[in-house]
Amino acid sequence: MTSIIAIYRRFPTKESCIEHLETVRWKGKPHCPYCKSERVSKHTEQDRRSRWQCSLCRKSFSVTVGTIFHNSHVDLQRWFLLISLMFSAKKGLSALQAARDLEMRSATVWSMMHRIRKAMMDDGKLLAGIVEMDETFVGGKPRKSNHKDPDDKGWPRGRGSDKQPVVGAVERGGRVKAKVVSKDEMSAADMQRFMAAMMDPAKTVLNTDEYSGYNGMNAKVIHRTISHKHGYSRRDLFSGQFGNIHTNTIEGFWAIVKRAVYGQFHHVSKKYLPLYMNESTYRYNNRGNNNVLEDLLCLAIKP
Repeated sequence: MTSIIAIYRRFPTKESCIEHLETVRWKGKPHCPYCKSERVSKHTEQDRRSRWQCSLCRKSFSVTVGTIFHNSHVDLQRWFLLISLMFSAKKGLSALQAARDLEMRSATVWSMMHRIRKAMMDDGKLLAGIVEMDETFVGGKPRKSNHKDPDDKGWPRGRGSDKQPVVGAVERGGRVKAKVVSKDEMSAADMQRFMAAMMDPAKTVLNTDEYSGYNGMNAKVIHRTISHKHGYSRRDLFSGQFGNIHTNTIEGFWAIVKRAVYGQFHHVSKKYLPLYMNESTYRYNNRGNNNVLEDLLCLAIKP
């Protein structure tokens, strides 16, 4: 993990940030982002040293063109610091808190954070091994914490609420994938489609709860089911090889997501929920990655 102190020490000026981004993007061979020509030269004027000039298309450009940093008046050092702050906060970071830390306007920071979340794309690799799959519902009003009947029609839960459904899967001790879906995409056929998109059925032992949407999974993948009416973990004949049957790992991930929504963001619209899920899954998948800044910069420079 890259701390803000490490960012300050490694990139003490905005010029050092620009030089590093040029190295990450061009690897010593700068080229024009518009016409791809390598016939480029750097401006020598004091106030334009971060810009380049293309001899072919005659356009002036900087290393940020076509990246998440393009058309931003915020210097790259603060961008790097914001990335560090977002990764350091396990349960999310509010734009208001980040704005106070960076001494910036909250609206500007909010926009920057969404650009960063958009760059946090999944690597496309399928899950394998012991995988847990589950669905949850995010947003809306939290249920009351008293002793009211949870089936009270005034406080509906799950599919009976106006919350946004999210389907996810996680490897035990490994990576997680999550997808925001609609309430019309919760059938058995939909769950099988999500399963095939998230994991390699031939290399997976799938653990789920008793939700009827997982019926028929045995035809596609080795499937084990835990009934939460009788417990949250149980053993079977294959537990010695595949571990106990439970969905505690994916439930733990949902807990992190919901603590971020209720404790930090307070409100997440359905429009932007996929971006917040990008952030949660990317941070979870890179929790032990010491080069996370470099990896994210590689994603940030993609057009």
